[in-house]
Amino acid sequence: MTKRPNRKKRSKITILLLAPVIALTFIVGWSLYWIGSKQQKQTQATTPKIHGEQDPVHLMVIPAQEEQTITNN
Repeated sequence: MTKRPNRKKRSKITILLLAPVIALTFIVGWSLYWIGSKQQKQTQATTPKIHGEQDPVHLMVIPAQEEQTITNN
């Protein structure tokens, strides 16, 4: 088996074309991560705490009604 001489040229061209796309994707992703972490810190500081004086929420399960047959005696 022999290697084709065109193989190296193709990989260099591919790297040359994909490098800007990969760099742009990294920059956009990092920027969104940085902006998100910055906003999360601001919202955590302004979140009000729940006091014990507020009414707690009660969850109840409503049972399904059983079918009743009406009989005439």
